[in-house]
Amino acid sequence: MLWFCIVGFLFVSIFGALSHFFYKWSGENYIIGIIFPVNESTWEHLKLSIFPTLVYFLIGAIFYKNPNYLFAFFITLITPMVLIPLIFYTNTVFTKKSILIVDILSYFVSVLTAFIFCYFILAHSALNSAFNIIAVVGILLVMIAYLTFTIFTPKLEIFKDPVTKTYGIKKLS
Repeated sequence: MLWFCIVGFLFVSIFGALSHFFYKWSGENYIIGIIFPVNESTWEHLKLSIFPTLVYFLIGAIFYKNPNYLFAFFITLITPMVLIPLIFYTNTVFTKKSILIVDILSYFVSVLTAFIFCYFILAHSALNSAFNIIAVVGILLVMIAYLTFTIFTPKLEIFKDPVTKTYGIKKLS
């Protein structure tokens, strides 16, 4: 269980950090952009952890059996989605600007926190089955939002690229 979480932290951290560049490296491929970050918005930076976490837990489900697995997956998935914007917007309230090293560290701290939560959930005795239902619904909602908000991006600050002042992925011509 400890090794599962350590490897998960490393996998999500490294794969997520590299995925920051996948869209550009692909020549701005539309399909790649749906899955990986397409700009510098806070929302797109959440994608650094979403897909790698999804992949890690789907692969892990083949090898790792635990009655709390789905709930641990859900909590690991949403923790960075809460912490990254919380740290970013709290920081920018005080500094009035984004600080690259703080932004990078917020990603790694968020992923580390997620896998610490994961460890404690997996180490806990079997949770009530309602937690698995909450997890499945939550994971599905995250996946729907993840895909939808990239294609049909709301005009909200969290989705706005601070560099280009644009929203979401470039539409197919």
